Amino acid sequence: MVNGGMDGVILGMEVSAQSKHPLNLSSLLKRYYSHRLGTDGLGAAPRLISRRRRETFRELVRPPLLQRQVVRSLVLQQRLIQHTQMSVQDKEELTAVVRDGMKEFIHKYMECPAIIPRCQWGAEPYRGTPTLLSLPLSFMYIHHTYEPSQPCLTFQQCSADMRSMQRFHQDDRGWDDIGYSFVAGSDGYLYEGRGWHWQGAHTKGYNSKGYGVSFIGDYTSSLPSQHTMELVRDRLASCAVSGGRLVGNFTLHGHRQLVNTSCPGDAFFAEIKSWKHFGVVQN
Repeated sequence: MVNGGMDGVILGMEVSAQSKHPLNLSSLLKRYYSHRLGTDGLGAAPRLISRRRRETFRELVRPPLLQRQVVRSLVLQQRLIQHTQMSVQDKEELTAVVRDGMKEFIHKYMECPAIIPRCQWGAEPYRGTPTLLSLPLSFMYIHHTYEPSQPCLTFQQCSADMRSMQRFHQDDRGWDDIGYSFVAGSDGYLYEGRGWHWQGAHTKGYNSKGYGVSFIGDYTSSLPSQHTMELVRDRLASCAVSGGRLVGNFTLHGHRQLVNTSCPGDAFFAEIKSWKHFGVVQN
């Protein structure tokens, strides 16, 4: 409903802006839903693309106004269906329920980035019995995949990369599942690996202490797009803290700080050193 509503708002504004000129509606819809990305991925993409609808929604919506509109809609629904007016007490109780629901809604759709669930990218089932994490955690570990070496720019390619990594981790390495907690594509989405609640296999010796977040691509000599980095650095981290999954003063490490590896690549590691929560490992 949110996505459909935002599509209508954004496309309607675009149609209105072009009302004095001939408009090819099919071209507008194609540009919105099937934008062809350049070599720089979303960093070079225009604002009017469907992958950015969540950011647009966050900028446009006003939670107090939305809450009042939800209450009014439910009151109207009862009047139309039951042909009765809602009592003052019932309306107060309804308002309290909507207020609580709005907190959950705001967290999921405004504070948190869009996270593609396992079922949507075609994950195989977990093998074995997962270990439950003890939340909140204190660390976030940054990785790059190295292989696949190229950033994925579409949902279809990112999903295929997720399935490929899961097969490698399960079949070749003998792990129970894809090792990462979350994976960042360059298509504007994050992808659920083991998720918020289950211990991953991403940073040997530290899997129970933090979330492992990997960026699809080899970032030895280049960086992910700015938009992709912001999704993790700002949005995923904020979502984790506000949701009680990471402590507010959590520490961010590159994989190489804890394990003998070049991950997350020289260029990317130099970049994350400037991130707010980056920490030096104490020997």
